[in-house]
This record gives sequence, structure tokens and C-alpha cells, in this order.
Amino acid sequence: MKLWDRIQRGMEAGFDATIAAVHTITEKAGEGIELTRLRREKVRLETQVTRRLAEIGNKVFEKISAERDDEIAEKLGIKDIIVEVAQNEAKMVEIDRRLKDALKTSV
Repeated sequence: MKLWDRIQRGMEAGFDATIAAVHTITEKAGEGIELTRLRREKVRLETQVTRRLAEIGNKVFEKISAERDDEIAEKLGIKDIIVEVAQNEAKMVEIDRRLKDALKTSV
């Protein structure tokens, strides 16, 4: 599973929970319909902005990683973050392999 897919899946679960919480809180508080609508619209827009920012970040990450462009990464101040993400992805691949092996031996 690609990094963006994992990020998107996690973000959507979090956003769905946030939206559900906003709905519950505003209904229980008995606030007016207009205030509720405005709050929901704000949450929807915040979610949309966050998703777009994540998409931009993912595209920058993939471009820098694919081209191994350390100069741009350093200029943007994200070289350490890119290295950390790459290390964590490698660890996840290793964990997936170990889980797969463990499942084979336990069956």
C-alpha cells in the first residue's frame, strides 16, 4: 500500500469521526440550524484543505524521492523528514514480511 493511500485512509477515518462528533455536539447543545450549518461547512472546508495539503506534500515527497533531489529537500528544510519517512517505510515492509512469515507458520 502506497504512503498516500495509508495517509488518506487514516485522514478519512479521522475526518469522519470529527464530522460525526461535530454533528452530535451541535445537536445536543440545541444550537440554531444556521450555526450548525456554518460549523459543518467549516469542518468540510477544513477537511478539504487538509486533504489537498496532504496531496501536495505527497507529490513533493514522491518527486524528491524519485529524483533523489537532496538539494531541493534541503532548501525546503524537509530532508530529515524524507529520510525518516523512507526509514519507516522500510521498517513497515520488514514488519509486513515478518507478519506474513508468522502467519504461514501458524497455519
